[in-house]
Amino acid sequence: MSLLSPKPVIVALAPKEGAQGAEPWTAAVQDLAARELRGRITVVLSNHFVRYALVPWSAELAGSAEEDAYVRHHFVRIYGERAKAWTFRASPAPAGAARLASAIDANLLAALKSAFARKRAKLASVQPGLMAVFNRARSAVPAGGAWLVLAEPDRACVALHSGGRWQAVSNARGEWLALLERERHRVGATAPDLVLFHTTGPAANDAPGWKIKALAA
Repeated sequence: MSLLSPKPVIVALAPKEGAQGAEPWTAAVQDLAARELRGRITVVLSNHFVRYALVPWSAELAGSAEEDAYVRHHFVRIYGERAKAWTFRASPAPAGAARLASAIDANLLAALKSAFARKRAKLASVQPGLMAVFNRARSAVPAGGAWLVLAEPDRACVALHSGGRWQAVSNARGEWLALLERERHRVGATAPDLVLFHTTGPAANDAPGWKIKALAA
């Protein structure tokens, strides 16, 4: 009889306050490796460890072997040469729509795999924070669209899903409401005012001009 549970156990990986190390995720992975875990584990990454971009549609590359290189090139153009050391994942999108892509340090993924190498637990998947929250909240996004806001200490991730596709994404240090206002101004007047708000910290109590719906942490 298998000792692994059929349903993955969700484990969050977030920065440790005051932690020292060559990489911002080093101490968090070390703590994870020391935990006594069982079953199939899905690690959900803090957005401190993830970069996002909307990758424009390319009819010539869709479904081709060159598509991964196209995504990588897009991140290098935005983030510079450091992006060459990252690993990427792009979500499906309707024909003609930009794809939401995420990137993490390839060494982070290797460290996570190593942390589970000698455990009875199995690393089932590694998910960027935004995608994990969206997958759970997808049914709460109305036809008119909604903003997803993931608020963490000293960081916010803001994304707009509308018309069945991703329209905007920004992941930056600072306060979530300022980033949300900036993204709405950039998108324009047609953007919805509904915000699906996810945080493990204080609730969003004061956001004039927005309709806030809290998501389960």
